[in-house]
Amino acid sequence: MKKFLILAMIALSLLVSVSAEMDYNNSNYYGVINESGIYVLSEDIPSPKWGGILINTSNVVLDGGNHYLICNNGSEETYGVDIYPENHPIENITIKNIVFKNWTNAIYADDYSKNVTIINCEFEDNEYFLNSSAIEQYFYLNTIHENQSAESYAPLASPKLVYTYGGNEYTYRLGNYYVGYAGTETDDEGVYNFVYDKEESFIRAFDIYPLIKTPENYKILKVLYPESDSENGVVVADIFALANYPENYVIKETPVTTPSSPHSSSGGRSYDSDISDEIGSKVIKNFVSSAAVIYGNEIDQQFAEELRERIQNANGYKISGNAVIVGGPNANGFAREYNNQFEMPISNDYPGENRGVIQVLKVQDNTGKIVQSYTIVYIAGSDRRGTQAALEYFKTLNELPDGPIMIEWTENGPKVVE
Repeated sequence: MKKFLILAMIALSLLVSVSAEMDYNNSNYYGVINESGIYVLSEDIPSPKWGGILINTSNVVLDGGNHYLICNNGSEETYGVDIYPENHPIENITIKNIVFKNWTNAIYADDYSKNVTIINCEFEDNEYFLNSSAIEQYFYLNTIHENQSAESYAPLASPKLVYTYGGNEYTYRLGNYYVGYAGTETDDEGVYNFVYDKEESFIRAFDIYPLIKTPENYKILKVLYPESDSENGVVVADIFALANYPENYVIKETPVTTPSSPHSSSGGRSYDSDISDEIGSKVIKNFVSSAAVIYGNEIDQQFAEELRERIQNANGYKISGNAVIVGGPNANGFAREYNNQFEMPISNDYPGENRGVIQVLKVQDNTGKIVQSYTIVYIAGSDRRGTQAALEYFKTLNELPDGPIMIEWTENGPKVVE
């Protein structure tokens, strides 16, 4: 994601001069970035306009050097950094080390933008610290002061990182530091357990790994972006599997193999803390951790919660990563969409009374430059007992099966049907 050519280094103060010949839209910004390169703020900028900096091209690094970008305009709608291409996609945008203050939208990212990273910024007295529909966005190690809102189609979290915290080394994801927020449960990796969501704030964006301490307490050693998997440099996207806006957000982990360090802590883990203790295999735990667990009705919801606490209603769900379908096509719309793609489609009559099936489907989408690969596990039966049998047996597996496994519920519990 970050492999791009840096073409220039330009002082932002030299970017724009106001003139009558300037385009009307652009004249409303303090500075406009139309060329790839590294742009560095050399001083605080109190912008008198409703727009701070417009980014209208790909391959841009905007480094604030820890200076302020302040709104001095009284308009109802103002934009600190506006990633807003004019009807053409842009990608590879990094915004870092800026203190945003007094904006309606401190950072706005249009859905024409892709591969956006926002890191080590600070947000004070803005209405929205982030308003984003960007694709493949990373937002982490930022400091957010109180009484600010956000809206984002991607979680506020990092790619996988190798970092040190509290004298130990971890490989995990990190979120952001929220001034005045203290979670009730903590993880060894330096984050609070579960999603940050303050009820008094309008935050339609979820931070899955909110930081316990301020960002300077986390020293990044390595960023584990997905590797290119073809000679043509096609990137396998590290895509977040999202709900539409409910509380159930999970991250699709991208498998990464890294050499172990003799100084590394054994305290880190590669699966989420809400995974059921009844799952014994680390392989199965890791997969469920990477997946959206999707249910259709209240009965299947109870079964789904036996795999993990954070689960997803099938209503309107669109796949963007690994998934576990719990329940058959009658109750689960997501199951209905994929049912006939499995070797053994489920119905009221098949596989029969008290019988369920565990099946795995590998999906790869090659329609665009981004190759999306994910796995769907289907756990369903002809009736409630059948689904329960398949789910209970799934928790005992050591790895994902190569072919369908039919399970029957008996008086002694689940049993494989030979």
